Amino acid sequence: MPAKKLILEKIKQVKTLPFPSKLLTCKFDRLTYNLLPLTHESVKDKNVVKLLARWRKKHEFWFQSQFKVTDKGTKIWLQKKVIDTPDRILFLIKADGKYIGHVGFFRFNFKDLTCEIDNVVRGELHYPGIIGNALEHLMAWGKKKLFLNSYTLETTSDNQRAIKLYTRLGFVEDKRIPLIYVKRKDFSEWIKAAKDHKKEIKRYNIFMKFGSQP
Repeated sequence: MPAKKLILEKIKQVKTLPFPSKLLTCKFDRLTYNLLPLTHESVKDKNVVKLLARWRKKHEFWFQSQFKVTDKGTKIWLQKKVIDTPDRILFLIKADGKYIGHVGFFRFNFKDLTCEIDNVVRGELHYPGIIGNALEHLMAWGKKKLFLNSYTLETTSDNQRAIKLYTRLGFVEDKRIPLIYVKRKDFSEWIKAAKDHKKEIKRYNIFMKFGSQP
């Protein structure tokens, strides 16, 4: 069976699991915690939807677009942009009975067997270092269960905390693209600056790749 079909079938299977399901059991120092995939059933969980909305609003500065965050909009996003997207999967991090953040995979390159680290959010300020640990466990799972060779990711030049985290994990900068801030009618966003843009660039989109990936 081709790798693409195998990967998409595995992701599809995971999304049909009951929610919550402890798909990955992880160790962080003396702490045992879990990564729980967001599945079809999770969309019906009002508390999860509210939590995702709160975290999105809390960290909106670091996203490429800013808009009015609502529970209704978050539920639609979870269904259409995560669950219904074949090559996207998102995991909640749960420790000591509490959800503290999420990490995921998106945009698979089926030829090179790579994918993008997606939606890394530290929702609650507990257990310093656990996000990096969760990413290490997730990447190991991706290599074992999804046959991945390596990973890429995107962040912004002003998010130094994220850059330091990814560098510690073994990611290196591949390229950067200048961004400009644009206000729309109902939202605002950072978009790629035109080649003839003359004003000062305050933010760059940073593309990183893992280790010695070609």
